[in-house]
Amino acid sequence: MSKRIKVILNARAGRRKSEFSEKAIRESFHSLDPSVEIDFALTQAPRHAVELANEAAMEKYDIVVAAGGDGTVNEVVNGLVHTGATMGIIPNGSGNVFSQEMHLASDIQKACETILNGKAYEVDIGQAGDRYYIWLMGIGIEAKIAASVNPVLKKYFGVLAYALSALRNIFDPGYSLMRILADDKEMTFFTFNTIVGNAASFDGFLGIRSHISISDGYLDVCVLQRKSLLGYLELMINFFRGRRDYYRYIDRWGAAHCRVQNLRVETVPSTFYHLDGEVAGKTPVDIRIHPKALKLILPARS
Repeated sequence: MSKRIKVILNARAGRRKSEFSEKAIRESFHSLDPSVEIDFALTQAPRHAVELANEAAMEKYDIVVAAGGDGTVNEVVNGLVHTGATMGIIPNGSGNVFSQEMHLASDIQKACETILNGKAYEVDIGQAGDRYYIWLMGIGIEAKIAASVNPVLKKYFGVLAYALSALRNIFDPGYSLMRILADDKEMTFFTFNTIVGNAASFDGFLGIRSHISISDGYLDVCVLQRKSLLGYLELMINFFRGRRDYYRYIDRWGAAHCRVQNLRVETVPSTFYHLDGEVAGKTPVDIRIHPKALKLILPARS
């Protein structure tokens, strides 16, 4: 029996035209399996992909595909969580940071091949307030940087737009007094940025890998307490090398780490937070993990 696939396509993501992307996706799937049935739904406004993905789940498609950037992936996740639907990803945005973390190819043909021949893993999903996220939540300076990114520059220059926004905020002192209530424990920190990762990778003393942390049933809270010139230089080097996962070399930042399932974050002053790269609100916020709440197709692991 042939597979039925619904592709949620963000026509505004990246630099590809929607007509080219739709045509290329259809041809790629049919070159791999001529019997596959493919339907497309184009997003028309912010948060529209949430509605489209939920409708596709109710219509019992075999696979619901997010074709876009990190924002599109996040919206499709919000539409599919706890529905039992299986999700695939075709990276087609300006950043595609989560897809890079999951070793998903940006080439459309290879991405379609993974969707048809990869493995559906049960993965955890984070929740902040009333919204879900699959990759990570950032509280502090990086969310402020994301909030000030010019959307036109983001569309045409991708992650370079974030670099320009970061330069505009480089002298922002950015520290907050943060109170964390985590699994009935209370902690207080001074921090300029805090990461609540569901599928985050951190080198150094933590040694956390995204493909493991995405299904371990916990959130990795990493509180960055000290700015580091060497750390910023490493970030810049990794940016130009194309390694775009934030603060990966965690040793440089005076990091405090804990693994939790539920937490509440309060800051003075109130500060922005982002979910999967999209600004979603300001503190205070309640956060929790939903273990194995979504089936996601990824390259098969050894």
